[in-house]
Amino acid sequence: MTCRVAIVGLGMVAGVHVQAVNSLDGFEVYGVFSRDNLKTKDFAKSFTENAIAFKNFSDLCNDENVDLVLLLTPPNARLDYVKALTKAGKPFIVEKPLERDFERSQSIVDQGKIYNIPIGVFLQHRKRPSIEALKKLLDEKRLGNIATVEVRIPWWREQDYYDQDGRGTLFRDGGGVLITQAIHTLDIMLLLCGPVKEVQGMIHTSSLHKMEAEDFSGALLTFESGARGTLMASTTHFPGSKEEIILNCSEATVNISGADLKIFNHDGKLEQLESGSQTGSGSDPMDFSYAWHASVLDDFWSEFTNKQKIQISAESALPVHKLIDTIINSSNLGKKVII
Repeated sequence: MTCRVAIVGLGMVAGVHVQAVNSLDGFEVYGVFSRDNLKTKDFAKSFTENAIAFKNFSDLCNDENVDLVLLLTPPNARLDYVKALTKAGKPFIVEKPLERDFERSQSIVDQGKIYNIPIGVFLQHRKRPSIEALKKLLDEKRLGNIATVEVRIPWWREQDYYDQDGRGTLFRDGGGVLITQAIHTLDIMLLLCGPVKEVQGMIHTSSLHKMEAEDFSGALLTFESGARGTLMASTTHFPGSKEEIILNCSEATVNISGADLKIFNHDGKLEQLESGSQTGSGSDPMDFSYAWHASVLDDFWSEFTNKQKIQISAESALPVHKLIDTIINSSNLGKKVII
């Protein structure tokens, strides 16, 4: 049985999702929708074959042939669609971030629970082979305990990126580098290291960009496990380098650079897994593969149809939203904050 997918929101990332759908056996782009009907028609002609260009969102919700929806609108243009989809009984996957802050993200999760509709989220970096392999090693305690953590996200964005309408604003995006770029790496950090309990945060808008939200952020982190960590996230680092997570464990040091993994064991053994995949760290925010998106999509549909727990669910994204809010709150207060 073919999974007929409808795509809502036709911005810069929509083409990647079309590629992801088309790469999977048993999936097809059935329809597309945006608030601009002319754009919707043009997108359908350019990116899909025989897809319906829905004129009204209610038509999409009422179409019994729509099996799954990919909700790709900007964060601030999402909740009304979420309410309509859950009422219509349509399962869907939301592009990251869920919403502009933790409280609004929680409202999306709650809406799914009210109607018992599964909601996924495209935190696709969890599907990197290097992350899945490392998570297994950590769960099996083969690397010992994590003592210290270092996270660096030295990315770059040109000013014209922020000159786009709404980009880097609190009203549309909910913030800058933390919620738009760093969210993936922070989500991976929490997946590997567990919850953070205390944060001393700092956010800043540098002289390199004209924008409302932050393009630079730092934080000191205390994890519930007792580990300590540092964070630096930025779009001021020309020409942009791969994000890194370094875990200093009792039996090894782990270096995650982009999608690549190196493990320096204390016994002298070096283990590594390199993929060569890009993650959008440079001036081109679309310089990444669709393969991880496809993996999220495939897993969600399999879990949904087999009545299994959704692993990359909207609810599973709440901790990273809470952490981002806490870093910003700590910076605004000028003091350490307990999560």
